[in-house]
Amino acid sequence: MPKPSRALLLMLMTLTALGEISTQLLIPALADLEQGFTARPGASLAALSVFVATFGLGQLILGPLSDRLGRRPVLIAGLLGYLLATGGMLLASDLAEFIVARAVQGLGACSALVLARAVVRDVWQAQAGPALALTVIGMLSSIALAPMLGGLLTQHWGWQAPVLAALAVGAVALLAVLFFYKESNVTLDPKAGRLLKLAGDYRDLLRGRSVRIFALTLACTYGAMFCVIAGSSTVYIKLLGLSTAEYGLTFGAIVSGLIAGALFTQRKIMLLGPQRIVAIGVALVGSGAVLTLLVHGLFGLSLLGLSLPQVLVTLGGGMVLPASVAGAVIPNAHRAGLAAGFMGFSQMIGATLAGVLLGLLQDGTSWPMVLLHGLFATAAFAAFHLLSRSASVAPLSASR
Repeated sequence: MPKPSRALLLMLMTLTALGEISTQLLIPALADLEQGFTARPGASLAALSVFVATFGLGQLILGPLSDRLGRRPVLIAGLLGYLLATGGMLLASDLAEFIVARAVQGLGACSALVLARAVVRDVWQAQAGPALALTVIGMLSSIALAPMLGGLLTQHWGWQAPVLAALAVGAVALLAVLFFYKESNVTLDPKAGRLLKLAGDYRDLLRGRSVRIFALTLACTYGAMFCVIAGSSTVYIKLLGLSTAEYGLTFGAIVSGLIAGALFTQRKIMLLGPQRIVAIGVALVGSGAVLTLLVHGLFGLSLLGLSLPQVLVTLGGGMVLPASVAGAVIPNAHRAGLAAGFMGFSQMIGATLAGVLLGLLQDGTSWPMVLLHGLFATAAFAAFHLLSRSASVAPLSASR
């Protein structure tokens, strides 16, 4: 089993971030993408929705498959698929072909996230909480930085430039795995991933009420965040008149709160435990969403009125994401891939539902984004507190 090292941690941070990099680089280019393919306004949102759908569904299979075959072969195959799909996006002749390739890209990217989380559990074992938070910081940093880069690339070279940047990051990730990672799953389960065994394993996993609480809270929290992730490009660029570069800088500043929340989690999770950190996080997410609704309803759409309350949301989201994953994965050492896959699936279910609803409710104003954002955030707060009242959530420490 590989020893914890700085190089391994950096590789895992990159793998954890790959899915968000693939999305955040592209978001500032959505309008340019629609223009390039002569598609109707809003049609490019499907490229976000299919990605998160395959990204989530793939984790239900790839996580358990890595419990059976090992992390390394599944990870290498997934990254190769990611590179082929990203190349297909560049060669697409219309938006439909682009969306199909984007769906396959999501399947490849999901292997990076779920297996990075499983590797953390393999290597750091019962002390994996702070390490999980650090890998999430890599993902959240990409949410802050990638829109800035994507906006600049799109403004100067068109929508193909951010796709090329994602291709380059995927290639670096594959090389890092090939040269710096040795298999960390030393207890392969030859029955893992088989259909009947898989169904039984998930049923057994979900008997733990704490897993259900963390999964539902994560799904609703990320759904609230994804409403803004997917809808902000149109609102900031088309309605508020920002350039793609200005949008990238503004959005990056807002989501920097995610990093602050994850840093707090990394430092305090062993002391407070995941349940208390998630409680703080959903309170911040709910407060920010309600404030966004109030300001928007009373004063209308404005740059500061939309952006400032969102800092509370991203700060809370930066706590909920790593703490909920840690709370579900760490107590399940014997099936870390399965647990990590289910949490990733839950996260992406929230994003998929938010993306689909946002696409259906588009009316040319900012109201669909703001209302859906508030509904998902309220659901996250209510789900966590209502379910936690009658449940004893497992502590962070667990058997190795």
